[in-house]
Amino acid sequence: MAHVFMTGGTGFVGSQIIKRLAADGHRITALARSHSRIAELIEQTNHEESGLLSAVIGDLTKQGLGLSSSDRLAIQNVDVIIHAGGPMDILLTEQQAKRVFLDAANHLTSLAAELYENGNPLHFIHVVGFKSPVTDSNLNDATAIMQLLEHEAPYERMKINADVHIRQHAKQTGYPLSVVNPSVVIGDSTTGNTEQTGGLGILIAAARKKLMGTVPGGKKHWLPLVHLDHTAAFIAALANEQQPLSNTYYLLEEQAASLNMSQLITLINKELRVPSPIGFIPVSLLSKILSSRMGSKLGIPQESLSFIVNQAFPLQSTQHIQQKYSLPATVDLSVLPHVIADLDYRLSHRPTSHPNFVRSKRGPLATLEKTGSGNPIILLPGTFSGADCLIPLASELRHRQIWIADLPGFGRSPYHHHPVNVVNGHVEAIMSAITSQPETVTLIGHSYGALLAAKVMERMPERIQAVHLLQPALHHANSRYRSRIVNRMLLPHISLATLRKELVLQGCFERIGQIPKDYLEYVLNELSSPRVRATLADTLAQLTKDEHFRQQPEQWGEKRVSIIWGSQDRVYTIPKTYSAVPTQLLARGHHFPLSHPSETARLLFQAGL
Repeated sequence: MAHVFMTGGTGFVGSQIIKRLAADGHRITALARSHSRIAELIEQTNHEESGLLSAVIGDLTKQGLGLSSSDRLAIQNVDVIIHAGGPMDILLTEQQAKRVFLDAANHLTSLAAELYENGNPLHFIHVVGFKSPVTDSNLNDATAIMQLLEHEAPYERMKINADVHIRQHAKQTGYPLSVVNPSVVIGDSTTGNTEQTGGLGILIAAARKKLMGTVPGGKKHWLPLVHLDHTAAFIAALANEQQPLSNTYYLLEEQAASLNMSQLITLINKELRVPSPIGFIPVSLLSKILSSRMGSKLGIPQESLSFIVNQAFPLQSTQHIQQKYSLPATVDLSVLPHVIADLDYRLSHRPTSHPNFVRSKRGPLATLEKTGSGNPIILLPGTFSGADCLIPLASELRHRQIWIADLPGFGRSPYHHHPVNVVNGHVEAIMSAITSQPETVTLIGHSYGALLAAKVMERMPERIQAVHLLQPALHHANSRYRSRIVNRMLLPHISLATLRKELVLQGCFERIGQIPKDYLEYVLNELSSPRVRATLADTLAQLTKDEHFRQQPEQWGEKRVSIIWGSQDRVYTIPKTYSAVPTQLLARGHHFPLSHPSETARLLFQAGL
């Protein structure tokens, strides 16, 4: 196994490369700026693999990487350098970009020369970007390269100058160099989770503002994409090469197998539930608009257009490595709706972490999951909630295996686009999540989520072990919500004061002081998304119709079904037809699972959870 020295290990791409290298058994020494970053690196690997990872404190922009004498000794036997360091900030100034890219390249090549001249079988892997025009044929033609770079922003120009420097140094010194040119990196191919909101996120941010009414470039242009895990797997495969050859690898799909810009923007607008684009605008004209005073008001960086291309790329060397190591294609188009929903969520909400919970996906549903004993417990939130809101309750269900789901069109789950109505789509999405794995499940639903849980139980009783309904919505909602068009018009204008007042007036909480501050923030942030507003407006309208409340509780006798009811609710009641269902009363409001998670958990355990 190789000893790998890695830069950029705490970054969006770098952290995934480290996980893959550790899984392959490589020893990794990562460059970090502080001890806290070292701790982050170790946490990112599995416990059994963490012994393969160590770190040295330094800085790419400093001479000698700012390493101490002892840290320099720690990397004297390195035989692979992976350089993935550098910020993802297309708005860097010339001087900033020079420091983090070109100066860093100078410092790293000095280290590479030292290692190679000391007899190390060095393999340098440089992660650049698909926009680099540098090839072996123009490497020594400075004039040609400068002409290619004259219209690029400092960010791309300095990245490419660093590429030139490292290529020239490797050729002069003699060590093999693998230049990896990823396209726009999006979330992993399983969940679509995309922590980096640049790149594709810029288009999504524009579409949220309904600024993607026309397509940049049209059908002849495209935005090459690659999954994060596929990028990490490819780079780890190069580190496994016993006799590496100097080569350039473009990580992107064949243009014919990718979405063109018209298809991509149409998909983004569909997933965000905003109008489809009409026509296209030439990239050159759009570039002029974005560089003007009007462009600054739109909030779309002119530099972002440089990633939209109308050219093909040589893929023979990339495909050779993919075939040799049985690596997957660079992008799975079926995951793109999950990528879009995840980025939409991240653009709405501030970054948060939930210890002991991981982001995952079950069928079409994005989930927050906690490991534990017993069969899976699926928590289903209500309309003005999401998976994040049920973390306190899930944490109280100690030692149990928990999956908290975002309903389609809310949180991180893409909308289902059901042809009949939003409620049926939600039911079928939950059923798909359940059938995506072999075990029977326990359903715990709150409010609208409880209604969905009851519907799912009736349609697939053989897959449901038990159902616990927390303040279930068992009769139609107020008729003031019957118009989805009016709902869509009103939802963007809900203020903090209005939300707080309505939550108390309707008996969701007994008083303002009981409303979790994070909940208010969550709701208002969710409503900044057109996808969420449209889904919520449609859901509220459907819940005014009696057709959705035709459950048959008299047939629930053979199932473990229970109701926990907050008696302070001022809107909903339990219909008499449910009188035979075991019910526990709690002197709380409709949202008691959010305001009183400990009490809720205690009653759930009493109900046989």
